[in-house]
Amino acid sequence: MKPKAVKYFTVFVFGGLAYAGLELIWRSYTHWTMAVTGGVCAALLYYVSRHCKSISLISRALIGCAFITLAELAVGLAVNRYFDWQVWDYSHIPFNFMGQICLAYSSLWFLLCIPVLYFLPRIEKRIPGKGTRKEKRAG
Repeated sequence: MKPKAVKYFTVFVFGGLAYAGLELIWRSYTHWTMAVTGGVCAALLYYVSRHCKSISLISRALIGCAFITLAELAVGLAVNRYFDWQVWDYSHIPFNFMGQICLAYSSLWFLLCIPVLYFLPRIEKRIPGKGTRKEKRAG
């Protein structure tokens, strides 16, 4: 596997575990689709952290929040509306859209993106792949 793919795969796995873990802490249950969604969102945040270095952390967090909110909408429409798996329902929360996303959780995603995007470049150095010290010495 190419070094870049290894890094994205590693971020995907840890992001999926973290997302599912947050759900377990927040509401005491999760669904496998949330782990997959979390992995995709983590990979997107990793992409933002690598390719949007010239913009402010707050702007990157807004981009990350938008990605996560859109991912939740897409997954929600699929798993909750199309497949009727009833994984979540935000229809009781103010400022929701079709019960799949809401302003309250989007705001929380924004706040969570700030430390994630701050620490991702620092953590990246520990992920195996191109650019690690070990590979530079061996190369």
